[in-house]
Amino acid sequence: MGGSHRPTRVQASSEVTTLHLQPRSAAPARALALDLDRAGGPVALDPARIILVGSAPSADLRIGDPTVSARHARIGGDARGMMIEDLGSTNGTYVDGVRVQRAWLAPGVRLGLGGFQATVVAQGVAPRPRLPNPPGMIGSSAVFQDMLARLRKFAGLAQAVLLRGETGTGKELAARALHVEGPRAAGPFVAVNCGAIPEGLFESELFGHVRGAFTGAARAHVGAFVRAHRGTLFLDEIAELPLGLQAKLLRVLETRRVVPVGGEQEQAIDVRVVSATHQPMERLVAEGRFRSDLYHRLGVLAVDVPGLAERPGDIPELLAHFAAELAAEFGRPVRLTEQGLRAAVLRRFPGNIRELRNVLLRAAAVHDGPLGPLELFPAGPSALASGPADALPVPRGTYAAMHRRMLELVVREAGSIRKAAAQLDVPRSTLCAWLKDEAA
Repeated sequence: MGGSHRPTRVQASSEVTTLHLQPRSAAPARALALDLDRAGGPVALDPARIILVGSAPSADLRIGDPTVSARHARIGGDARGMMIEDLGSTNGTYVDGVRVQRAWLAPGVRLGLGGFQATVVAQGVAPRPRLPNPPGMIGSSAVFQDMLARLRKFAGLAQAVLLRGETGTGKELAARALHVEGPRAAGPFVAVNCGAIPEGLFESELFGHVRGAFTGAARAHVGAFVRAHRGTLFLDEIAELPLGLQAKLLRVLETRRVVPVGGEQEQAIDVRVVSATHQPMERLVAEGRFRSDLYHRLGVLAVDVPGLAERPGDIPELLAHFAAELAAEFGRPVRLTEQGLRAAVLRRFPGNIRELRNVLLRAAAVHDGPLGPLELFPAGPSALASGPADALPVPRGTYAAMHRRMLELVVREAGSIRKAAAQLDVPRSTLCAWLKDEAA
């Protein structure tokens, strides 16, 4: 433990990231402590003795967390400083979200022992309070906390924000965080999924319509912009917005006034727009599929929402959160074995957090006992946890209800009407007509 080395580079392997060490010049040691986010204050780290950290009763620093191994890690040092070393734990030791074998400690470093989190602080200095994560946003990794810091910086501004990230990363939660952390928190938050609206209903959904504006408009409809007045309007899958409507949306953003379909009277609106996409917007603009002026209007500020592959150290924390939710829903404990947690941390989840939760939901619904690798991933380690892309549950009810439900499932699985139409090998206009007819 007491070597004269410091971390200099990161090299990834299949299971763990190793921090390679090289000699460093001698420097005065700093008195450090661990802030465990619990009563009693930080725990002092003594360079003169090695501290065993784990869940075993014999551990010097005992942590009662199911994701912490009995002999998880040890902390020790010398005149040069303090170092943490993993002892072959099941769920790993993480430094600022990176899984390590050993690493030097310094004030401000965020440690992860499985799903348990702690912060290294200087002794005698009151730890800087960590702001709680916004509702529903789970994670302590550096990349995730950096995203939250950017969201907080942007929350108080009036400009539009574009959220970029893969499907299932929690972009709507990020949009809600911008809302609740900003001055519009007391106002409404209105979410619209542009990928799930039939093309003929886009304008009505966004801007509203008056009674008799078109066939079937038996009553007036208040559009999303008006519903979001003095609040936040979240436009998910903004890349799916038809070109013809993009010009109208741009005008609304510039004038801050809307006119409902079939109406004549303009209505002033005070709305902050947050949009999201998983598509490469620059490429869509270059291909003429998305207006450049609208893109620059929506993307004044941009935030990248990291995928689960960028923050594997958050998986145990996410699973613990989902397990607590499901336990309340099922009325019984939902527990994972250390082997199950390890399998989840090492696995890739193309569907990101949404897929991770679905994996746990399916396993907990079927099995009552602790969930291990076989319960979580019955198809084996090489198969995708989300299952075959063409497997859809069959709804029950009248033919019309079954037909509409199947169409909605296809659209939801595909992510947009355009992609669903391609899968069904029909024109987008045909699929929109089917959805509209079934809704009538």
